[in-house]
Amino acid sequence: MATTDDPTNAPRRRRGDALLQAIYDSVLAELAEVGLGRLTMEGIAARAGTGKMPLYRRWASPHDLLLEAVRNLLATVAPNDGALPDTGSLREDLMILLNHPRDVMAGPVGPAISAVISERHRYPALIGAISNRIFGTHTRIEAVLRRAAERGEIDAERITPHVCLAGPALLILCYLVEGKPPARTEMNAIIDSVVLPALGVVPD
Repeated sequence: MATTDDPTNAPRRRRGDALLQAIYDSVLAELAEVGLGRLTMEGIAARAGTGKMPLYRRWASPHDLLLEAVRNLLATVAPNDGALPDTGSLREDLMILLNHPRDVMAGPVGPAISAVISERHRYPALIGAISNRIFGTHTRIEAVLRRAAERGEIDAERITPHVCLAGPALLILCYLVEGKPPARTEMNAIIDSVVLPALGVVPD
């Protein structure tokens, strides 16, 4: 039976960026397994294969560590401020725009973002960063709708803030209610049954 002196049980010797990334990965994995309320430095350290004292020297609490891990992960997520999709089809452009945040929420950042949103009153600045980085899709949707109106696909008078927000809002609602983002087929159904009809478009 292995003992605490067994070298196979010793913490893995990593330093610098390698250790930091292992800690970030571990806090996200631990959160997904035990939830925000049971997140501890001990659990994170054990999962990362390091001691808990290095964690306490840098972060005052597991919540502080989680917030830094979320910020780090957000920096790796492609933002919604790049070039607009231009397929020539409003429906296809909307699918690209709305499935981007859906795919992000389906990845490892999803549970962490959900945990932060659940305590949004404590972390307003981080919520703003999450909103702009992942869910700031409504401004891009408006730009795509304006372009579709110029092509004659839709009536520009139907473009309202509520229409632009409908898709992202339903995505967030699905995640908060069901604990996971809608499948891509469901996201596309939202576009066909909610967004396009609001714009006076009947999908084929």
